[in-house]
Amino acid sequence: MSNSNSSGQFWLIILIVLAVFAGLFVLGYMPRHKQEKARNAEASAITNEAPTVTVAPAKAAPDTTTVTLPADTKSLRETFVFAQANGFVKSWSADIGQKVRAGQVLAEVTTPELDQQVAQARANLGLAKTSYNRLAGVALPGAISKQELDVAKSQYSVQQAALQQLLAQQSFRRITAPFSGIVTQRNVEVGSLVSSSNAPGSQLFKIEQTEKLRAYVQVPQNFAPAIKSGMTADYLVPEFVGKPFKGKVVRDAGALDPNTRTLLTEVQVPNPRGELRPGSYAQVKFYLPRTAPSVIIPANALVPGGTDSRVAMVQDGKIHYQPITTARDFGNQIEVSQGLKGGEQLVLNPAETLTEGLAVQTKAFTPPAKPAGPPPAKPRPNDPDAPRVSSPVK
Repeated sequence: MSNSNSSGQFWLIILIVLAVFAGLFVLGYMPRHKQEKARNAEASAITNEAPTVTVAPAKAAPDTTTVTLPADTKSLRETFVFAQANGFVKSWSADIGQKVRAGQVLAEVTTPELDQQVAQARANLGLAKTSYNRLAGVALPGAISKQELDVAKSQYSVQQAALQQLLAQQSFRRITAPFSGIVTQRNVEVGSLVSSSNAPGSQLFKIEQTEKLRAYVQVPQNFAPAIKSGMTADYLVPEFVGKPFKGKVVRDAGALDPNTRTLLTEVQVPNPRGELRPGSYAQVKFYLPRTAPSVIIPANALVPGGTDSRVAMVQDGKIHYQPITTARDFGNQIEVSQGLKGGEQLVLNPAETLTEGLAVQTKAFTPPAKPAGPPPAKPRPNDPDAPRVSSPVK
């Protein structure tokens, strides 16, 4: 009996121990099982949930586009003044920066060689006149032939013409201004040798008219169709920040330069107060009308990669890839000439996981807040070193 009682107690203890372990196992497993089930349900919900994309609308391009291009500035009229007779500078009366009138004497030249030639020509003329008068005064018929008289008269006329030519050259001893303007160069001193050869570097003065300036601009081919005579433009120089000068397109070359594919365009700028100076670096800002309907989109809406340009748009809550034809690049914006009409919701920074027809949720793009700290340095206004800039007018 004792053995059976001991055996029963043993198995009872074993059952109690197994029951305790079973209870502990159930207590530990069930919470973990519930947690895993909840995580699996959450993961399944996330997997089945439509992804969220950031979108921005495509906008119809404005009627006007601006483009800012560098320009070479020249006077309305300018010319070099040369000597027209050989000699030495006797005096000069106009210096740089001085305003002169048309016909005003700028310098005087002594011409000793020319003076000697004039004296010789006078003597030759006197001799020819005497010879002609002597023959013409012969009264005896048949003493001289008519041919001898004609030769003497011709020689007299030749000597008259030679003297007049030399006297005309003598008048060039006074060097005068060809038109009213300002002297911008003076290359003479008293005693300087001058020549009528007009060789490079032999100019005595340079005269310019600065009441109106000419700005020459090389307009790229894609903007050339919008350039028209009479249209207004802003003339910008770094010395006058925030003060554009109004100019007008007066002419263009009518053909593109085959080397640069640009159209040479002349813009005239009034300068009545002389604030602007010829030769200055400047920029011309054109306001060009839109020649064809187009759409402006953010640059980061383009789908990266591939040979053809396209965007991902959201239609009826699903992704649709739309091929487009791009035109001008404005940096953070791009002009689209074909493929969009405006108003489409475009996905910004489209990921590779977005597939055609994928259901998505949308979130409107909001510009980021300005970062804390000092503001970034502003670019130098009308900077000569700045690249060519074009942008749609808002």
